[in-house]
Amino acid sequence: MYREEFSVGRLVVGTGAASSDPAYAVCESATITVGAEATDVINVAIQLKDGGGNEIATRTSLMAYLSSDATGDTLNTTDANLSSAIGTDGQLVELTADVLFFLVSEVDGDIDIDFTKTDGGTIYLNLIMPGTGRVVTSGAITFAA
Repeated sequence: MYREEFSVGRLVVGTGAASSDPAYAVCESATITVGAEATDVINVAIQLKDGGGNEIATRTSLMAYLSSDATGDTLNTTDANLSSAIGTDGQLVELTADVLFFLVSEVDGDIDIDFTKTDGGTIYLNLIMPGTGRVVTSGAITFAA
């Protein structure tokens, strides 16, 4: 039997029936949890989700950036006292130091990042959803002075 289809990333579009296989879920949203500050470090936990709000059940990659505003319009490019590192879940590659990141989740869609800042201030983490291009912005990541 012949079936016409093409794939875009992990999404398969064709004439056959839709798959309920979570391995083909497209990442469309995320829950971002900002932890409490401890010794100048704040952990930010990310759970990637599909369009139905279900947790992603496959390793997923996406771009992320830091902004100095809650709308994600102003890149946080001048903060010499900020550093970032992957926590216990996922992988983080800095494309531009402490501004632009390539993130890879664990197979359950989890990522967590530790941000360290020694002079106070507020930043926001912005995730660019690979399935839609939509930007999901964290709540304020606020460090004490």
